[in-house]
Amino acid sequence: MSTVTSRTFVVHLADHSEATFRAARRVTIHADILKSAKLCAGDVVAVSGATSTAKAFAVGIAWPSHDVSQDFVLVSSSLLLTANLREGEKIEVTPLNGSKLSPHLPSLRKAQTARRVRLAEMDIHSKPQAGSSSSKQAGHGAVGRRDWLTLLIREALVDLKYLTPTQTLDVTYEGQDRRFRLSSVYTSISEAEATNENELADGLRNLTMSTSPQLWIANWDTVVQLVDAESKDQSPDTTRQAIVAVGHDEAPQAYTAVGGLDKQIAQIRDLIEIPLTRPDLFRHFGLKPPRGVLLHGPPGTGKTHLARAIAASTRSAVLVVNGPELSSAYHGETEAKLRDVFAEARARSPCIVVLDEVDALCPRREDGPGGEVEKRVVAQLLTIMDGMGGDDKDGEQERVVVVATTNRPNAIDPALRRPGRFDREIEIGIPDAEARYSILNVLLKKAPHAISSEDLHSIAARAHGYVGADLSAVVREAGTLAIKRWLSTQPLTDTPPVCPSPSSYQPQLTHADLLTALPSVRPSALRSLFLDTTPVHWADIGGQAGTIARLRECVEWPLLHPDAFARLGVRAPKGVLLYGPPGCSKTLLVRACATESGVNFLAVKGPELLNKYVGESERAVREIFSKARAASPAIVFFDEIDALATSRSSSDSTGGVHEGVLTSLLNEMDGVQELVGVTIVAATNRPEAIDSALMRPGRLDRILYVGPPDLQGREEILRIRTRKMSVEPEINFAEIARMTEGYSGAELTALCQEAALLTMKKDMNAPYVPSDAFVSAARALKKQITPEVVARYERWRDQNGVTEA
Repeated sequence: MSTVTSRTFVVHLADHSEATFRAARRVTIHADILKSAKLCAGDVVAVSGATSTAKAFAVGIAWPSHDVSQDFVLVSSSLLLTANLREGEKIEVTPLNGSKLSPHLPSLRKAQTARRVRLAEMDIHSKPQAGSSSSKQAGHGAVGRRDWLTLLIREALVDLKYLTPTQTLDVTYEGQDRRFRLSSVYTSISEAEATNENELADGLRNLTMSTSPQLWIANWDTVVQLVDAESKDQSPDTTRQAIVAVGHDEAPQAYTAVGGLDKQIAQIRDLIEIPLTRPDLFRHFGLKPPRGVLLHGPPGTGKTHLARAIAASTRSAVLVVNGPELSSAYHGETEAKLRDVFAEARARSPCIVVLDEVDALCPRREDGPGGEVEKRVVAQLLTIMDGMGGDDKDGEQERVVVVATTNRPNAIDPALRRPGRFDREIEIGIPDAEARYSILNVLLKKAPHAISSEDLHSIAARAHGYVGADLSAVVREAGTLAIKRWLSTQPLTDTPPVCPSPSSYQPQLTHADLLTALPSVRPSALRSLFLDTTPVHWADIGGQAGTIARLRECVEWPLLHPDAFARLGVRAPKGVLLYGPPGCSKTLLVRACATESGVNFLAVKGPELLNKYVGESERAVREIFSKARAASPAIVFFDEIDALATSRSSSDSTGGVHEGVLTSLLNEMDGVQELVGVTIVAATNRPEAIDSALMRPGRLDRILYVGPPDLQGREEILRIRTRKMSVEPEINFAEIARMTEGYSGAELTALCQEAALLTMKKDMNAPYVPSDAFVSAARALKKQITPEVVARYERWRDQNGVTEA
């Protein structure tokens, strides 16, 4: 295997999750490469370009890893800039403890101790100015903050330890990324004490007659001095540039961690990034930048996550405010805390203030449940937001933007929802199949998996109604399954586990893991209404082939063939009414439809909707349809709908309550707000009691009669019901089917149950249920569906002109 010194590598930027400066000096190389080169973790190495003629180099420490390719080397952005490299370039890695070094590389033995270092800030985004609003609050404020920054930089230099002439350093201070480059280094006490010389003398001190490369060591005795070298030839306006403008054609790194919200991100970048990055353009046109954006949508869709990504993408400071953190029992203290938050935001400008769950902080004042404290907080926030966007004493705009999140936008005080406060309201809705695929891609980016793009698309297509938080739970559950599977293959030993080699088996997520985890996580929108129903398939239902085919047309076709509906310019049926005698598998058909189509299933029971308080029943209907829209595509099943939608022309004494529920049903099914992705399926054995307005096209489009099975259907039902029973091998199901003329599916199921009980009565040790037991049970069972009952349904069908599709 090749050693470090005899090969080249491709350099890539490391994604250090550690918040320490020591991670910035790591040069991550495959462990086998280091082993073959007889290098250990922590050995000092130099990184330089393989083809470059420049003499720039960076010094770091070797760091082994099994997760990196043998052809790659991972370094931090500081080392990349120090060595004047770009990601993807070929590099050389050279140990500095060797005897034979390249002429442009220094020797560790000749490294000198740095007594004083001077650093100049590079122009990636501005540092706080001495005359900024944050320094005007107290005379010593700016000096104090500069001292803290100097201490932070010295700590970073000590962790780096080795400094080169082109050394670059990245730090994060007060929420801002700051970048510094080494300006000069003093190695003697006399040079270190002479700090007030003129620029010419300073330049002469940095000159040296030696052409050998230089290397310095920083320690806790090194004095750090910050200089504004780049600002001497710039105007005050250009030095106040707060952040670098991000072009719309290249997505910031922060947004890559947000999946499925491309449309919303494009809107937000227009609203927030331009005012924060180029405020001079707004001043040029005499415009005031947006002050706030309201993100609203169901829980778990990524509102707070997106708000944090906004702040990270603009390199702005971010202040997250939660309602309970501001609450106080003392009069006026809540408002004072709110004022302090925005005062800090102005001091750290540019800054984004995230108001999470703003409906709890600022409820409606006129009819909300809040008291005087909430009203004062709302008034205080209105005053603060009206005062935002003005100029400070230097004539510069205070760049503070408020990003609020809520899942109840109508609960917020209306005074906040106007231009000048929350200028734009952006809905973060339930993701569709493509958005779910994008979210899964983001969640699986750092997880080892063997899932193809096609398999991931199929998972996304099946996860109806799942939001980002639900999909994150699915991936976490799948990961747990993969870990358990891997642990089950490991031998049980008392010795601690060692780091596995690349050739050993590693746990990976598979398509089967995601398929297993998906049913275990319920969609957030349906957790209060979700029913754990036993899966029922079309093969479990006999004697209803025609009804099954028409039901599949209404529910499955719009999901499987949306392009055909769009091409022909037709809309999917909104509702189906199943009517017929009791026990003819109406409810079973709906359960099978939900199982086979894979859509979310909501079962509504009449008593759950009816409430003695005025308006509560109607509100329950609205909430059910609201949840169904949020979890679309979904099936809402109303069993025994005649109890809820009684005809308004009837003389029922409870018509007042039922009329309110019926009106809500009519409005939700075909009202002003269009019902998209939700199919209504209702079942009844009293179709004449249902209001006629409910059964017109556009509401219940398909009206299907589910009657008793015919001879072939009864034989099919008997075979299905005895599939898991031990029956006589030569049993004649056709003969039993002829004996049960007019029986419903429920009665045939009861017949099988009764035959088994009769067999157990005669012989508890019987090996199977004989044929005569079925005959005896058929003779003893009384059928409930008479010819008069069937004739009544056919008469209603003819009178109302109902024709089945």
